[in-house]
Amino acid sequence: MKIEPHSEDKAEVNSLTRRLVNNKMKIAVEDHGAKSKKLKLNRAINQIFRTSGSSRQNALLLYRFSNYFKPKTTLELGTSLGFGTLHLFLGHPDSHIITIEGCPQTYQIAKSNLENKPIDLINKTFNDAIDTLNPEKIDLIFIDGHHDGNALKQYIKKLDSRIHENTVLILDDIRWSDSMLTAWNELRNSAEFNLSMDFFKMGVLMKRPQQRKEHFYLRIKK
Repeated sequence: MKIEPHSEDKAEVNSLTRRLVNNKMKIAVEDHGAKSKKLKLNRAINQIFRTSGSSRQNALLLYRFSNYFKPKTTLELGTSLGFGTLHLFLGHPDSHIITIEGCPQTYQIAKSNLENKPIDLINKTFNDAIDTLNPEKIDLIFIDGHHDGNALKQYIKKLDSRIHENTVLILDDIRWSDSMLTAWNELRNSAEFNLSMDFFKMGVLMKRPQQRKEHFYLRIKK
């Protein structure tokens, strides 16, 4: 899946990257899941970008999946500063994107970074936000937050009625902790998902009942 962003998309990503790298403003971060291993609760925007948001390489994977599968509806749990969200949008601007961020101040920064984009930003905890979603099926789901294996499985179970056989489920930080890695291995080995892809930091799951069970170890090419 060697899909390269268009020059206009690269320019927009580079513009946001420069703004985030140079933004030293501090905000009070509310961690609703596992706490950051590196940052205090009062964090500078550029610190959050360097350590907590989707890395450029992983964000490129989001762009490629969005561009290749062209989801009608995309759900992101964990907006952070909106860097990964922007890649999901640029990959397929026609997708209806819903992104959830639990921290009020982080949400405001993301809202500013994504202004004028037709993206639904919601400031709620993941559980509360999932409860308010329309019962429509979702074509691509990106889970980047909480970083706890049991919570990850809970969110997937809660979203099950909205996951169809070809929904692309992208899980971030599958090796964040022992519980995350255990949850990832349980999910990929379960009878529920027939296709799984391990990009080391990210994992991808699809039900695809029409195919035999397959698992792939892959790396992201720049």
